[in-house]
Amino acid sequence: MVGHPYTVAAIALGAAFCYASSNVIEQRKAATAPPETSLRIALLWYLARQPIWWLGIGVDLGGFGLQVLALGLGTLVFVQPLLVTSLLFSLVLGALVGTVRLRRADIGWAVVFMASLSIFLAVSAPSGGVDQRDLRNWALPLAVVAGLVLGALALSRRLTGGYRAAAMAGAAGMAFGVSSTLMKSFAHLLSADGVADTLVHHWEPYALGAVVAAGFLILQSAFQAGDLRAALPFLEVSEPVVASVLGLTLMHERLHAIDGPTKAVVAVAIVLMVVSASLLARSAAAGRAGGEPAPDQASPARRRARVAPAPPGDRS
Repeated sequence: MVGHPYTVAAIALGAAFCYASSNVIEQRKAATAPPETSLRIALLWYLARQPIWWLGIGVDLGGFGLQVLALGLGTLVFVQPLLVTSLLFSLVLGALVGTVRLRRADIGWAVVFMASLSIFLAVSAPSGGVDQRDLRNWALPLAVVAGLVLGALALSRRLTGGYRAAAMAGAAGMAFGVSSTLMKSFAHLLSADGVADTLVHHWEPYALGAVVAAGFLILQSAFQAGDLRAALPFLEVSEPVVASVLGLTLMHERLHAIDGPTKAVVAVAIVLMVVSASLLARSAAAGRAGGEPAPDQASPARRRARVAPAPPGDRS
């Protein structure tokens, strides 16, 4: 890890807050799109004509910049779990504006999540790793994740309602896990070679733009399918899991859990993080105010998609 852990954590939490702030805007607009535009470019065209939707994109852009900075200074295994705290920010922001009524269970699971996250980071002490790998090293991981994403999308075609949204959200989360790993390489290249040389001599910016665009379309289709209570747990869990696995296997990051008891503590912390994040995601999506269903609150994972770098002339 290049940066101080506290600095990296603060930047990652700032990114999570930006992502949480933009959630309700984008989901509300995606939910109004015609059903026949699902998984089609027409969906993006529809959303692009909604001015308020661009406000959410702008806030996501801020989160994206902070995430790139955090990944440039820290490891994937350190940064990605911290980004899931956007779920907590979503619940708090929703409560402040009156769209979510916090329950005791939500507060309890939030405490469990933060405690297990803190234990995981403190005990495992993620470190090491490389910032960039050759395209040939990426071939197998990309093939595996692409197969899983295509499988989830094929399955979603056979499903309806919450099951369809969950399958598509899981596919989007896996794509975002890959984009987070590419984002780390992109941050390194920008720092080492500058913008011009990075765009001219390296493939990572273009791969990042393609993966993010695909994830974005899939995610907006998941929002359109409705029932975020089913979708968000898959979205929030699949992204950090894929990114962390790629960090440990492809980028050679390390967890410093040496003996049996330490490994057991880390394993329990991971399980608690997954369970608590899943339950918080359902609460964020199904928050209630005044006894009526509140607008769905999504979380961090959709953010990356909206603002990744793309080839010159496209943006990022």
